Amino acid sequence: MCDMIFGIDVAMRRIAIAEITQPRVEVYDLKKPIDRGQELRDMGFWLSELVPWLQGGRVYLEAAVVAGARNIQSTIKVAQTIGAVMTVVPGVQQVAISSWKMTTVGNGNASKDQVRAWLDLTHPDLALLCDGNQDLYDATCIALHGQSLAALRPALV
Repeated sequence: MCDMIFGIDVAMRRIAIAEITQPRVEVYDLKKPIDRGQELRDMGFWLSELVPWLQGGRVYLEAAVVAGARNIQSTIKVAQTIGAVMTVVPGVQQVAISSWKMTTVGNGNASKDQVRAWLDLTHPDLALLCDGNQDLYDATCIALHGQSLAALRPALV
């Protein structure tokens, strides 16, 4: 398959993007908290600079997880980051965390260590690009999941 496949993993102040068919990774990491509106605008600006790279590819984005009442602020901020990605990047498809983990690691509840170990073992070339960054490991696995989806449903994806 020659289509470019991208995986995106988001956090409150971080966006990790991995492309596996022509391997490349990018990460946006806001180190210093600022006004949330400005954070989202900064993320959107960073993403808009990457749109030419992402266009024509199949982009898969990890869906938000409802973290429960005690972590509702974190859930809201992650959802805002997802919204920023979906606003700027055309054609994004959300995938559930348990779905991409099941497709790649074989366990929908895989831990971060299990995700890392699986990628290190099965795709050491891609794992090397992640340079120890767990968000890039996740984004890479999301892209691998997207590659499986694209192979199953090429006309629909």
